[in-house]
Amino acid sequence: MDFLIYGSLILFSLLTIVPFVLAVVVSFSSEQSVVMNGYQFFPDAFSLSAYKVIFMDGIVLKAYSITIFVTVVGTIFSLVISTLLGYSISIPKVRYRNVIALIIFIPMIFGAGLVPWYLNMTKVLDLRNSLLAYIIPLAISPFNIFLLRNYYKSIPTALSESAEIDGAGPWYVFLKIITPLSGPILATIGLFASLAYWNDYTTPLWLIDDHSLFSVQFLLYRISSMIQYMSMNTNMATVELPSETLVFAMFLVAIGPIILVYPYVQKYFVKGIMIGSVKG
Repeated sequence: MDFLIYGSLILFSLLTIVPFVLAVVVSFSSEQSVVMNGYQFFPDAFSLSAYKVIFMDGIVLKAYSITIFVTVVGTIFSLVISTLLGYSISIPKVRYRNVIALIIFIPMIFGAGLVPWYLNMTKVLDLRNSLLAYIIPLAISPFNIFLLRNYYKSIPTALSESAEIDGAGPWYVFLKIITPLSGPILATIGLFASLAYWNDYTTPLWLIDDHSLFSVQFLLYRISSMIQYMSMNTNMATVELPSETLVFAMFLVAIGPIILVYPYVQKYFVKGIMIGSVKG
C-alpha cells in the first residue's frame, strides 16, 4: 500500500516537474532547432537569443523594479487592511460586524462591471499613470478577509479577555497577542496577495500609458505581441526572431523571482488555509 502511495506521489511530481524542465531547455534552444525538430529535452543547438531580446536595452530590468516594488508594498498594504478588517468582524462585541461582513461579502457574488470600475479608478481616485494604480485595486480581497476572520475566531477568546482585564487596550491585544499567533494565516494571505500583485498584467492595460511604469508581465506581453507581429510580416521574413523560444523564456523570467518565495511560506500555507477556511 505504501508503495502505491509513494509511487503515485513520485509520478505526480514528475508530471509537474518535467514540463518545467522542458520549458527551461527550450528557452535556451535555438529558434531554428525548435522550428525544425519541435520541443526537445536535448536540443541540437544552444542559444541565448530569446533572453537577449527580453533583456535588450534594460527595459525589462526597469519593469522588474516596478513589479518588485508594487509586490512588496502592495502585499504589506493588503495585509494591514485585510487583518484589520478580518479581526474587526471576528470580535463578537463589535457593533454591526455582521453588516460589515455582508458588505464585504457582496463583491464576491456581484460585480459592477468594467466601466464603473474604470470610471472609479480614473475619475474618482485619479490613478492613471501612477504606481497606486497597481496597489489600490488589489488591496482588498473579500476571500482573504473571511479567511482571516475565521482564523481569528479560532483563537481562544480567553487570551484577549485576560489581557483586557490586566488593562491592555484593543491595539495592544491585536499587535502583541493576536498577531504573533497568526503566522500561518498571515503567510497564506501574504502569498495570495503577492501572487496577485506579481501576476497582474491587466491593470496597466487600462490605467498605465507611461512606458516607464509598465510591469514586467505587461511588458513581456507587449514584447511577445511585437515579435509575433514581426514574424508574420513578410517584409521582415529575413530577420531571425525567436518567437517560439521567446514564449518559454518569458515564462521563466516572469515566474522566476516569485517562485523563490513559495518554499519559505509553504510550511505555513497548508495550516493557514485549512484553519482559516474550516473554522468559523
